[in-house]
Amino acid sequence: MDRKFKLVTFLTTLVFLITFSLDFFSEIITTYANTQPPSFPSCTEKIFEQDGDWAHYDFGVHGVPGVANLEGSDDVYSLSGGNFLQCFCPLGSDQGIQSDWWRVGYLGLSESEIGNFLSQGWIKEQGSGWNLFDDTYLVKNSNFSCVQPTPTPTPTTIPTITPTPTTTFVPTATPTPGPEPEQARCTGLSVSPQEGTAPLTVRFTGSGFDKNGPILEYEFDFGDSSGFQPQVWKQKEPEAAHRYENPGTFVATVKVKDQAGIWRDGNSDCKKTITVHGKPQVLAAAKVKGLPEAGSPIGASGVIISLGSLGVYLYKRFKII
Repeated sequence: MDRKFKLVTFLTTLVFLITFSLDFFSEIITTYANTQPPSFPSCTEKIFEQDGDWAHYDFGVHGVPGVANLEGSDDVYSLSGGNFLQCFCPLGSDQGIQSDWWRVGYLGLSESEIGNFLSQGWIKEQGSGWNLFDDTYLVKNSNFSCVQPTPTPTPTTIPTITPTPTTTFVPTATPTPGPEPEQARCTGLSVSPQEGTAPLTVRFTGSGFDKNGPILEYEFDFGDSSGFQPQVWKQKEPEAAHRYENPGTFVATVKVKDQAGIWRDGNSDCKKTITVHGKPQVLAAAKVKGLPEAGSPIGASGVIISLGSLGVYLYKRFKII
């Protein structure tokens, strides 16, 4: 009787341990399967097809997560689920850096799960610091080729020449051309101020016309890239600002993108010349050698030149530093 009781107890305990183990490992497998990173496209498939829809720079100094600030071109593409693809091609090199930005803040991952991805080469970043969504991201870098692949030539087929039958020409009436539809265009560029002393912060306002709807995007060319600022800047808003650090004469222009996705300029209507002067020298007041005698005029020569405040310069852009 005692041996039978022990056998039943042993078998009951064994069944419990097996059931617990299956539930435990099943939960681990399910959690692991639900937190796999999404599939990211290759930068080679994107940069030769279109510019980045979230950010696009043909040149300048840009930040690469976990690497450094490098000089070159940079494109950022928005993906589903708040994810992003960053494609950077350094100046003077054919090997680019692809950064896969995986938005994980809303997934509720534990610290141990995040630590597991960090051990696999992912980098933890806060999106708001890079002009992305205000959420936690895991970023992973890889290399890609910045050289556009050579397309495979299509074999040329020699067509069979079919004799053309002779036809009698019948003249047709030439229709009277009507008025051409008004095309979309850039209509103007205003600047304030247009002249001043370096450093000079200038506000630009572009305007455009499209009968099919509002202007989709504005491209400002400030004619200057001092202070590591981009010379060319694209955005959806018509107002932008630029700070001219050095004296000189600069030509600024603006283009607009219409509803058909075509960039339009306005020739001289959308071009302004900015004049920036150097800082004038400040002359010290002359030192008075002694008190004036009674009855003599009191005089002290000196020139005080007021310098403008530096002001505040702000760009709404994808963070690069």
